[in-house]
Amino acid sequence: MSKQLALSIALSVLAMTGLVLLGSDHGAGVGAGSALRLPISAQAPNLPTISQLLPALQ
Repeated sequence: MSKQLALSIALSVLAMTGLVLLGSDHGAGVGAGSALRLPISAQAPNLPTISQLLPALQ
């Protein structure tokens, strides 16, 4: 394994560990609980009815 690949893997693991520790509400880390929380909602698009689809099928 090349040194660059090993360094990349190590930095990725450290970054993910940092996100888990600092981003959790249960952790006692420096940034625990201070994450910005935004209310997000999603709505599915309205599907066409059968009467709208029939003219397209003819």
